[in-house]
Amino acid sequence: MKDKLFALFLSSNFLTLSCWSHAQSLIEVYHKARMYDAQFLTARSAFDAALEKTPQARAGLLPVISVAASKSLQIGEGSFSGDGYSGVPSVSREIRAWSWTAQLIQPVFRLSNWVSYAQADAQVVQANEQFALAEQELLVRAAQIYFDVQMAMQSVQVAEAQLQAIQEQLTLAQRSFEVGMGTITDVHEAKAKQALNVAQRVSALNDLVAKQAELEKLVGDDIPLPPTQLAQSLPALDPIDINDWLMRAMNQNPQIRIQQAALVVAEKEVAKSMAAHAPTLDVVANRAATYNSGALSTPADLSTRVNSHQTGLQLSIPLFAGGATQSKVREAMALEKKAKDELTGAQRNASSQVRQTFAGVMNGQAQVEALEAAVEASKYSVASNKIGFKIGTRINPDVLNAEQQLYSTLRDLNKARIDAVMQSLKLKATTGSLTAEDLILLDRMMTPVAATATHLAVSSRSAH
Repeated sequence: MKDKLFALFLSSNFLTLSCWSHAQSLIEVYHKARMYDAQFLTARSAFDAALEKTPQARAGLLPVISVAASKSLQIGEGSFSGDGYSGVPSVSREIRAWSWTAQLIQPVFRLSNWVSYAQADAQVVQANEQFALAEQELLVRAAQIYFDVQMAMQSVQVAEAQLQAIQEQLTLAQRSFEVGMGTITDVHEAKAKQALNVAQRVSALNDLVAKQAELEKLVGDDIPLPPTQLAQSLPALDPIDINDWLMRAMNQNPQIRIQQAALVVAEKEVAKSMAAHAPTLDVVANRAATYNSGALSTPADLSTRVNSHQTGLQLSIPLFAGGATQSKVREAMALEKKAKDELTGAQRNASSQVRQTFAGVMNGQAQVEALEAAVEASKYSVASNKIGFKIGTRINPDVLNAEQQLYSTLRDLNKARIDAVMQSLKLKATTGSLTAEDLILLDRMMTPVAATATHLAVSSRSAH
């Protein structure tokens, strides 16, 4: 058991030292995620692709110029006789020909093309809002994974502190039993607590490895983080009225803005489908040249060369397309209604998220205050029970239980602070107002953790 404890202690210290070398702050984790996170890079590529919708639609309003050219050689034999005498020998013939045509078509009136151009603008707006949503989600994910790793490291440190404190109590219980001042029950209680906390520490180490793997997936590399924790004071919520947050969400929530743009796209699709009934008018200009050296059917090589130019208007009136146009109109109208329903759903979802996260922030702050008071009370309890154990008014299990309560409260406090901060970030993300500056502010609130087992044990004893 001692060898196992020593190995676990060394591995934990190695993790702590590696985290301090080349350590990364929260904002640095976010910047790395912007460069390497696969989900965010996918969203950026989708946005870049969507930007091409506008020039593609604009092309439908601009002239189309094409050139076609051909060149041919015709080889054959012919027999030419005025009286039709079949004995006249055949003559080999080679006929050369070439031609080229240049054409310009300038749309004058194509209603569907103008609607497509307006629709492309809405599609670009939609893509921009989707990318904004991806940025909000990346900020939240980076912070969540960063704090998950921090919480996992703190859990390992708390488990180490528990082991060291229990080892001290075990040593004290054994000495007391050897001199006849304690019982064997105290020794067994301490050993049972020690074995239980060894298992808890192994579980904490496994959780830390899992959280670091999530961090590696986010940033594309195995980077160490310094053990830090949030300061006592949490960021103040501004504004403090939930109605202000609800109003912001209705105007700035990325998902709502995406669905608003999607509704515009659907409305333009209806207009484009109906525009298929409208006539089209184009200016058409042609210039062509042809050359032919003769013909196989004539005995003389009489070459011809023709240059031509043509300009005019081309009117096309659709009459009947088998019902396809009417079907596309009905389909577009159904999709427009679907977009309206999705917008309504996005608005309701945003309202629900604001209420939940706002309540999470307020309740989290109250929970943090309560747990801070509980930690202080637990420190006094540990110190009092240790004094009582020395003078004989408390037994060893009382001390162990008090220490267990202290460490559990410390974990709960750290988790409550992180949960409150994450709820605050999610609330801002719901209103589309979360920025990198918020992560920089959190970085300034983080303080280094030197919470080794000895430090926690000393801090608990120094309550008096």
